[in-house]
Amino acid sequence: MSPLRSVLLVIATVTLAASCRDWPDPVIRSITPSQMVASEATPIELRAEVPLQTTVDYAEGSASVDTAVSIRIGGVEVGHGQYAKGGVFQLVVPTVFQPGPQDVTLELADGRSTTLAGGFTVSEGQWPDGYTIDVIPPQRQLEPFTVTVRAAGEHAASFHGNVRFEVPPGATVGPQLSEPFVDGVLTQTITIRSPRNEELLIVSDVAGHRASSNTFDLR
Repeated sequence: MSPLRSVLLVIATVTLAASCRDWPDPVIRSITPSQMVASEATPIELRAEVPLQTTVDYAEGSASVDTAVSIRIGGVEVGHGQYAKGGVFQLVVPTVFQPGPQDVTLELADGRSTTLAGGFTVSEGQWPDGYTIDVIPPQRQLEPFTVTVRAAGEHAASFHGNVRFEVPPGATVGPQLSEPFVDGVLTQTITIRSPRNEELLIVSDVAGHRASSNTFDLR
């Protein structure tokens, strides 16, 4: 490499580093709707200005952009974790919040972030009286299987919220948060890893309702 080219490369690299430090923070422009009922999983649209940082390798003549974007409502991450075209994010907010205002934070991969204090509001919901889990037959370790959970009580048929999946200490279950119920019924595939030969599944919601399955073999 010629001395002149080396000097130009150093200048370009220093200029890039300085400019990266000056990239603007993201800005949340709107959230629609800006509220949800605590017991209803709610689709929202979040619009934001998202200035993604570009990393340029002058020696290789290439450029890359890290498109990772984290959006959190009340500390809970929502969305798929990637930049959306035009800064328009289609998200579904799960039913994991107590009623009240929630902060909304958008953070980029390089640490730049913005928070809209109290930007999303959760109102009182109508929860089922509890849940039942259909009988689970014998399963195998780490092999996905399907469970069916049913809401019970007065508001069961209209329930479209989420529940958390749990297993007794020492074991793990994935996912830990369910998809939304459909008219009071949830059918979902889960996976369990456990040191035991028998297990049981527990479901719970933010309103304090809990239910356990039958004890089933896990081979």
